[in-house]
Amino acid sequence: MKSLKKLLLPIVLLVFTVGILAQPGPGMGMGKGKAMMSEKLNLTADQQKKIEDLRTNHQKKMIDLRADVAKLHIEKKELLNKGNYDRKSFLALEEKIMKQNDIIEMSRNNHQMDVYEVLDAAQKEIWNKRPMRAGKGFHGKRIERNKRIHDCPNGCGEMGQKRRGNGFHGGM
Repeated sequence: MKSLKKLLLPIVLLVFTVGILAQPGPGMGMGKGKAMMSEKLNLTADQQKKIEDLRTNHQKKMIDLRADVAKLHIEKKELLNKGNYDRKSFLALEEKIMKQNDIIEMSRNNHQMDVYEVLDAAQKEIWNKRPMRAGKGFHGKRIERNKRIHDCPNGCGEMGQKRRGNGFHGGM
């Protein structure tokens, strides 16, 4: 009985510790950053309403844009699963995906500017001091897109060497 208690006690403590550590802390979770920035900016009720309307419209637009990208990825998967595809059809589809991702990124940038234009001069100063997330923004997306261009099946000649991994959502 004592050996059973000695075995169960560490297990129970581990379960509780993992449970506690899994809880979101300060600054974590969806929407907290948005609320914190809203507090820092000291937005008026009118500004909050305008920004929330902008956000809602942007989210609706992004759902449609992301759905279009998802459809293109399914098309690409179908093409690759077909097995006998040519360079022209593959690269044309990849170009469509890149263009759609650029549209998404520009939509994000336009939304950011729409919100920025609602702010007054003092709020813009606070906004400009906020830390930027690594890898986000137009430049970060462009780098990721350029990395993807070089992932081409069968080497694709001038497109560069094939990278390892499952860059084609199928582990070619």
